Amino acid sequence: MNQMKATMADIARLANVSPTTAARVIHNNGYVSQENRQKVLEAVEVLGYRPNLQARSLRTQRSFSLGLILSAARENPFYTQISHAIRTAAMERGYSMLTVNHSYSQDAEAVGVQQFLDHNVEAVILCHALNLDNIRPLTDAGIPIIQIERHDLEMAHFVELDPAPGMTEAVDTLAALGHRRIAFVGGSIAAETQTDGPSAEKERIRAFQMAAASAGLVLEDCPVVLGPYDTRGASGRLPGYVLADELLRRSRPIVSAIITGSDVLAAGVLQALYERAIRVPEEVSVIGYDDSFAQFLSPPLTSIAQPYDAIGQAVMTLVETAQAMPADAIAQRMRVGTQLVSRASIGRAGES
Repeated sequence: MNQMKATMADIARLANVSPTTAARVIHNNGYVSQENRQKVLEAVEVLGYRPNLQARSLRTQRSFSLGLILSAARENPFYTQISHAIRTAAMERGYSMLTVNHSYSQDAEAVGVQQFLDHNVEAVILCHALNLDNIRPLTDAGIPIIQIERHDLEMAHFVELDPAPGMTEAVDTLAALGHRRIAFVGGSIAAETQTDGPSAEKERIRAFQMAAASAGLVLEDCPVVLGPYDTRGASGRLPGYVLADELLRRSRPIVSAIITGSDVLAAGVLQALYERAIRVPEEVSVIGYDDSFAQFLSPPLTSIAQPYDAIGQAVMTLVETAQAMPADAIAQRMRVGTQLVSRASIGRAGES
């Protein structure tokens, strides 16, 4: 059979189920037994079936498309991971995805929003908006907005990434290894966005300080160093390198562990330590945040992971919830926790 011309009827025939059952599985709409679901999915794989989205849109008067705005997918693998997770979850539900990576350009963001309107997207996911004025045409058009991590729009639905569980686990793990002087190297919100909402960066600082206090550490011995963590104009030095250099110059005695606000920052911290012949983890332990590319660093980096698959599923749950709600309904919120993924970059505190 020609795979390019496989139909719903072909799927149903091969799976030995009714066309209605096949349609329920393919469109993820309605109850189907696990046995029949598996048979339909196997038939889809064998025949290489792809639903005709254009025909479905004409039939239902829906676009089945979503918009996704990212800050800096080229510079920060966190956004690449987020994009992949959301796109995968969207495809499972029969949606296509239009993606705009503004890279801190207001013009690029504005053009992307217009493209979303031109394609009649059913919802837009923000991770993160650069300028809320660019987003207003979407809200004016009544298009649901789902924000990830930063909640700047009161009417937007929100997937909150809670740093507390992973941060507490990180600090407790280091404290159990004898670390008493632990630094946090993080990003400052001013350099990352022109919006005025709650700051994910501030939440990470708060989680770090609360975890340190709960572990019985002296906050004066746990310095916080902040700065921009995007790589624009880095001139060969990653932002984490600059912040680590500042920390190492002002911290006397030197801290025995450093927790960072992103894996990108941690990469720069590792460079600064390597340049000074400070061994990781023998002399200083390092922990990243977001677990976006931590396993590829040297040594493989312990990181506070944000579970990307769970984020993607939460986003799509809110997309489908928003579509079933009246326009003036209260915005919904979902929370996704963090957890520590231990690798080779942490060890017992040294004697010195």
